[in-house]
Order: sequence, then C-alpha cells, then structure tokens
Amino acid sequence: MTTRISSQSTFPLEHHFRGARSEMKPLFNQILAKLEDELDFELKVGKTYIGLIHNLVFAALHIQAKKIIVEFTSRKEVSSQRIVKSKKFQKSRWAYYVEVTTPASFDAQLLRWVKESYE
Repeated sequence: MTTRISSQSTFPLEHHFRGARSEMKPLFNQILAKLEDELDFELKVGKTYIGLIHNLVFAALHIQAKKIIVEFTSRKEVSSQRIVKSKKFQKSRWAYYVEVTTPASFDAQLLRWVKESYE
C-alpha cells in the first residue's frame, strides 16, 4: 500500500482491524488498490472511520466484521438499491452509504460515485 497516512490522523490504521474485523483487511487493501489506480489521496484515520482526503474528506470506509461500509458525498441526489443509508447534511449535499462484502461489490458504479465525490 502506497497511500500516505495524514498527520491529522488520531488513531493507527490497525485500530480498525482488531478482532473479527481483521478478516476485512484483504478487502480493504483491494478497495484501496482500485482507488489508488484512479485517485491521489491520503488516509485520515479516526476512531470510527478511515477517511480519504484530497482537499477535504471525500469518502470514508467504515470497517465492520463482515463488510466495509463505503461512504461518499454528492452534490446531487443518487438513487440506487445499493445505497443502504443516505443523509442530507447541507442544502445540496448528501452522504451515501454502500455495503461492500466482496471485491466484486466495489464495482465500476461505486468507483464512479467515489470519483465524483473526489471532484
């Protein structure tokens, strides 16, 4: 992994892979590899999330025991059955959450959403 860890991080990366969540490390690495091929970013590691920073945090990964929740933001409403949760947090800004359980579930559609959030 070549992604830099931001000095703004408050926890070590391994904090998110304790116990049963350790099984998600290979999936996390595969997601990161796909993102690194397309985007330039740093990781901001917090207590409950791993943020991806360009100028601001544009996406976050929430590591759980059996899945990784990918959170991305958008300036437009996105409608998809894949989105398990959404929050409107500004006049025209939404946060969306998608569950990833396999490398295949981090597909071209989800990558496109994250790339749009990056811009």
